[in-house]
Amino acid sequence: MPEGRGVATRAELDRLIADRKNDPPTTEHDHPAPSWVVVKTDPNLARQRMRERRIRYLMNRLDAATQRMEIEYDQKG
Repeated sequence: MPEGRGVATRAELDRLIADRKNDPPTTEHDHPAPSWVVVKTDPNLARQRMRERRIRYLMNRLDAATQRMEIEYDQKG
């Protein structure tokens, strides 16, 4: 993932969402995981959390840009 925020692109968002299929299976949310299942320092979990954070950021930026564009288009028309 890029170090800075950078430009929000749909291609990056699609790539990050597609990367989810490479994640290892996780435990069900209905039952608490035993302490030996989830290791907070696991680099894979940290990478997944950062990826999900970036996905949320990109979705918010792209949605806001779409809304601004639609508002400007409506004002000109």
